[in-house]
Amino acid sequence: MSEHVQSFQPARRVAAVAKAAVSRARSSAPFDIERLRQGEAVQRKSAAAPPAAAAAPGSGAKRFGSLLRLRTFVFLVGATVLLVLYINNLLTINALSAENEVLKEKISISRSINAALELKLQEQRTFQRISEEAAKLGLAASPVAAIEIRE
Repeated sequence: MSEHVQSFQPARRVAAVAKAAVSRARSSAPFDIERLRQGEAVQRKSAAAPPAAAAAPGSGAKRFGSLLRLRTFVFLVGATVLLVLYINNLLTINALSAENEVLKEKISISRSINAALELKLQEQRTFQRISEEAAKLGLAASPVAAIEIRE
């Protein structure tokens, strides 16, 4: 008899699992049933409408379809215009950036030339250089010290 009882143990487990599954299904069943009922009601309404009315010229479905095509066309045209403007702006920005780099390079060259000219000017202003140029012209330095006039 104990063998007979042991052979029913897995069956009891399966029964318990099945019971739990059924209780879970019952708790969610009203939602599913309501959804199924609503789906059936929609199917019944669509089946009740004659198919000739949907295909008739001037019907709402045809106007909606043409409106949808018009909206799609307008959307695509608008998206294309925006894309072209965006690409144009990118190209303009890139061109201005390249021009900016060229101008920065020219400014850098001008600064280096100015620095070289400033250095040459400083060399030309030295006392020795002025004395040499004066000697070439036949001018000599005065042995008398310079007099300073104060007011």
